Amino acid sequence: MAVPLFKMLTIGILPVPLKNYYYRMKGATIGKGVSIGLFSIIDCPNININDNVRIGAFSFISCKKLNLGKRVKINMMVAIDTGEVSIDNDSVIMEQVVVGGMLTPRSKLTIGKRVKIFPYSFLNPTEEIIIEDDVGIGGANYIFTHGSWQSILDGFPVGFGPVTIKKGVWFPWRVFVMPNVIVGEFATIGAGSVITKNIPDRSLAAGVPAKVLKQGNEYINEYTREEKISIVNNILQEYSAFLNYKYNTNKSIITEVSNGIDLTYIDNRVISFRNKFEITIYSNVLIIFDNINEIELKYINESTILWFDIEGKKTFYSEDIIWIETKEFFSRYGIRFEIDS
Repeated sequence: MAVPLFKMLTIGILPVPLKNYYYRMKGATIGKGVSIGLFSIIDCPNININDNVRIGAFSFISCKKLNLGKRVKINMMVAIDTGEVSIDNDSVIMEQVVVGGMLTPRSKLTIGKRVKIFPYSFLNPTEEIIIEDDVGIGGANYIFTHGSWQSILDGFPVGFGPVTIKKGVWFPWRVFVMPNVIVGEFATIGAGSVITKNIPDRSLAAGVPAKVLKQGNEYINEYTREEKISIVNNILQEYSAFLNYKYNTNKSIITEVSNGIDLTYIDNRVISFRNKFEITIYSNVLIIFDNINEIELKYINESTILWFDIEGKKTFYSEDIIWIETKEFFSRYGIRFEIDS
């Protein structure tokens, strides 16, 4: 992988407004609130970047076609060198991730929504890598779409093939994925595993090579509505303790009310959790367990209340710290939201 040092030391030092202007003059489509960090550059003839994308310092992207959805984050010291790159809304590539390898006409990395790739991972899209929505790729993971060194003419194995990681999959640290593999929806892979063949949906697999240990209800609990509500209550109790710890205060408290609970945020604003929507609820952030219908949603939006729909897995984008911290705290428990904006 060739590091474009000259461009990083010239274009890369431009302030953000000039850098965005430079790329627009070269034909790029760049949305509002886009920030490309110090010494970071994009070397690509076809660039489409949506609103509020953040690229950290000392990173570079070299490809033939780039599409970044809304609020994508590529942290500092990330190196990307492949054919095509597509990353959908709210996905994050953390520090010191490398994407690259030998090129083919099929070299492509496609990442869905709300995906997070943790530090020190290496992705090799010689053939296409597809990572669907809500996938977590833990630290120091390795995903390879080719394996070759010794001569095929001498009888040694040479393998090329795509990798597909279906939605909701979780890889913890140091998982190694070989070519021609599909990992099924909501599968979990044990740390340090090597995946050499397809993994079924909703399963727990581990080992070298990875073998299925549990599937379906053997592994994944099915909670009742009341149990889920109790879990959310417990998360908000922990959220209150976290806010007090983070901000060195004891002002964040949980108050039980007749139809739910209220959490006092650090600036005395209120986060309310209710099982279902009621027009009489007033708070700064409204968390509703049951799906919010279109009429209720219209009322909430007109009142400027920030909101989270637990069952519908939806929210509305805000730059308010109370919304950001609430969303991020829920993500600690794997609860993520489709963001309308």
